[in-house]
Amino acid sequence: MEKYFSIGEMAKLNNISIETLRHYDRYNLLNPDYINEKTGYRYYSIKSFMKLDIIKKCKAIGLSLDEIKDVMNEYDSLGSILKTLEKQKDLVNKKLHELNTIKESIEHLENDIKDSLAIGLNNVFIKYNEERKMIKYNYSGRYTEEFEMNLRKSLVEIEEMYNTFNYQIVFATSYNDLINKDKLTYTRTMIKTEDVLNTDERIIILPKGNYLTMYFDDTFYDIKKYYNLIINYIKERNVKVIGDFHEIYIITRANSSGEIKALAQIEILIENNI
Repeated sequence: MEKYFSIGEMAKLNNISIETLRHYDRYNLLNPDYINEKTGYRYYSIKSFMKLDIIKKCKAIGLSLDEIKDVMNEYDSLGSILKTLEKQKDLVNKKLHELNTIKESIEHLENDIKDSLAIGLNNVFIKYNEERKMIKYNYSGRYTEEFEMNLRKSLVEIEEMYNTFNYQIVFATSYNDLINKDKLTYTRTMIKTEDVLNTDERIIILPKGNYLTMYFDDTFYDIKKYYNLIINYIKERNVKVIGDFHEIYIITRANSSGEIKALAQIEILIENNI
């Protein structure tokens, strides 16, 4: 005579909750083998143990309950089960890629913050950068409503085109205006993200080389004083520079009162070591 196990015994012997077994029953995934008509008690056989093993293995590889039901219904079709497994493997590989991208983003951010703390804020130093690709936008006039609207559109475009939130906002500012007019002028906006498409016609390449660099941590509205520190450094040491400044935002944060602060860096390419 076949032995039956109560739902409590089934749960205990298979390391699963009673509620989960009831859920599988409601979902028509794993029904009791026998229900006592008088008491309504559910009972399971050894065969149900094996079915539950299949369910647990399928859940362990991330299959949904509907997909598990398909696997169990395709009992005689190994080919169909193989297709389900291949589909799941593709999804896992996609998730692994996403997780690796997130991990790289965390590591880059972690390294930038560590560097800023080790070197110190508001200290001018030389940093070597490899070639960097960025997407260029030709709007400027920062701190205006029109600028903010254009920036929002650009960020949404990047998120949709590259399926990422891992990017840095970079502003180019005029070196000549700072030197000759003592004026901070934003000339263009750039967005730096990994895996920039080579077909994107807006790509701009920042050359590799040594950059005069400084980290600062402040609000968005009192930045010129940091440029003045670098300008003074350039003048005092007669440093020869190339092109314009880049203002690169590393991490932006807000407190409970809504005050916004950002860790960022200012850099400019130099001709020679000093």
